Amino acid sequence: MVCVRLIDAASGVWGAVVGVVVVAGARHAVNRQLALLVLCGANLALVVAVAGSVTVLSDVLAPLTGHFMGVGLAASLALLTRRLACLVFGISATFIVHAWLGLAACCHPPQPAAVEGPALRPIAATGPTQDVSVLALNTWHGHGDPSRLANYLANAEADLVVLSEFGPNKRAMLGQLKASHPFQVDCADEWPCSLALISRLPFASAGAGHIAEGKLAFVWARLAGGVTLLGTHLHRPSRDPWLHEQQMADLVEFIGRIPGPVILAGDLNTTPWSKTYRTLRRAAGLVPASTLRPTWPAWPLTFPQVALDHIFVSADLSVSAAGTGPAVGSDHLPIWAIVQRRASFERGKAAARGFALRPAPPQPHFSAQLLADLGREHGGARNLRR
Repeated sequence: MVCVRLIDAASGVWGAVVGVVVVAGARHAVNRQLALLVLCGANLALVVAVAGSVTVLSDVLAPLTGHFMGVGLAASLALLTRRLACLVFGISATFIVHAWLGLAACCHPPQPAAVEGPALRPIAATGPTQDVSVLALNTWHGHGDPSRLANYLANAEADLVVLSEFGPNKRAMLGQLKASHPFQVDCADEWPCSLALISRLPFASAGAGHIAEGKLAFVWARLAGGVTLLGTHLHRPSRDPWLHEQQMADLVEFIGRIPGPVILAGDLNTTPWSKTYRTLRRAAGLVPASTLRPTWPAWPLTFPQVALDHIFVSADLSVSAAGTGPAVGSDHLPIWAIVQRRASFERGKAAARGFALRPAPPQPHFSAQLLADLGREHGGARNLRR
């Protein structure tokens, strides 16, 4: 009788062990399948994202290239270790790293840096410092706290500020910013444009308009030292990648017709992984102030993941410092850079050619003066005469 009971007990224990092993095996199989599915998805998305020369649709996924890499690596580790925790940890680490990249140089005002050596000289002789600080911010059409935004801009330590998604509902704010940035140009009275450029430095000339078929809106100002600042906001590729590509092509052609040093700033809706970003660098010859500085999203939680906002400079300019600003109620973080001019740089014959900008007094609103300076040619950059 005792033997029978011992045999029954042993059978029960063995059955329990077998059951645990079966359950554990099934769980591991599910984990492997999940990790494999995530790995395949990440690799497929990564292939599409880097296929810029094949399809314009790649720029829809390109902003998340870093995320696809991180998720794919996490899925690979999960397959090797057979632990789902590796996948969860890897995905979390991917998002945290991107947020750190955006916030590592965050929240410090763009203070001018010391001029390094005799090769650098002030951009504008009339400027208050050796350097010129530039700040760009997508103020967001859905911004719910205008007073917070106005207070930030009024106290921003920046000589030149480019504002996008700055439409009719915010245009009255320009009057409040007169004390800190008295020189202003905007097209904020038109929703399709919604741009403004405010400055501590006087303009030699300035204006606003649209470029070519893509109807890309822009604001611009030329400083006394001959540097041209261009502010714009490109269409989002996730909504219409073909329009985004067309606007970037128009912008590159337009920049090529501007004589002298150029600063480009704004929400360009492109990232270092994007085809249009590479086009801007290669075809326009511009250099980014910072390579990877995520600025979106910054609302409702400041956890930036994608670098959509940029400041670019031509090769005859130098950037001594760059970073992001604090969250101010927009879904984008501000981005800033300290820019200096390379006195010894020779831009060549191309610098001598370009449209002539007629001097204009610094007034609150210059409307479409640039188009008037170009002979009222509204057809776009390809029709400009140099």
